[in-house]
Amino acid sequence: MNKTEIISILKSNNFFFEDNGDQVIVKLARRFFLKLYIENNTVVKNEDMVKQFGLIDGKSLKAVIKITMIIYFLLSLPIVLLCILNPYFFSTGGKYFFIMIITIILSQLVDFWYKKNHLSKIKTLLHLND
Repeated sequence: MNKTEIISILKSNNFFFEDNGDQVIVKLARRFFLKLYIENNTVVKNEDMVKQFGLIDGKSLKAVIKITMIIYFLLSLPIVLLCILNPYFFSTGGKYFFIMIITIILSQLVDFWYKKNHLSKIKTLLHLND
């Protein structure tokens, strides 16, 4: 598939994109991009990138979700230890902390699932194999 076909497919499906010469950058979400590297009018390489802050800037979607889950685990580990060592913590408000952490983790997983489905939809539309 050549570059003009890719651009026409993206335009017809109302995807936001930028044409930067040898790259076509498809904007999937606010800070989530799909970069298509084009040489000799064919797609050579594609990569998804997440633009955020700190450790996860410029990484792929799978790497970002792994890093955030590890961070949530490390942040909730001291509270879990506090619950084990002090049984009154759970009865005085610790259960609300766990409800909050579970909600945050599930929202991150749902966001990951949505972006991954959106990415796979674009890749199948453009006939890119990974």
